Amino acid sequence: MKDIFDKESMSKDIAEIENIICNYQRYGLLDRENAMKKIKELRISDEDIAAATSINLSVFSIPFSQSTNDQIVGELAMQRDILQAKLIKKQVEEQK
Repeated sequence: MKDIFDKESMSKDIAEIENIICNYQRYGLLDRENAMKKIKELRISDEDIAAATSINLSVFSIPFSQSTNDQIVGELAMQRDILQAKLIKKQVEEQK
C-alpha cells in the first residue's frame, strides 16, 4: 500500500513541477512563491532530493530572494528528473 501512495505522491509532485516549468517556458510567468514552496517541500520530504541539494549547495549557493527565475526553474527541473527516475525504478521493480 505504501508503494502505491509513494507512486501517487511522486506523480503528483512531478505534475506540479511540470506545470510550473511549462508556465514559465510558454508564457514567461513564474509564481516564485509557489515554486520556492515546492522546492523547499521536496528538499525536506525526499531524501534523494535532499542529498542532491546538499551537494549542489556545497558548491554554489544563492538565497532564493537573489535567485533568477531560470535558477529556480533549473532546480525544479532537477527535482523533477530525480522523481521521474525514482518512479521509473519503482515501476520496473514491480514488473519483476
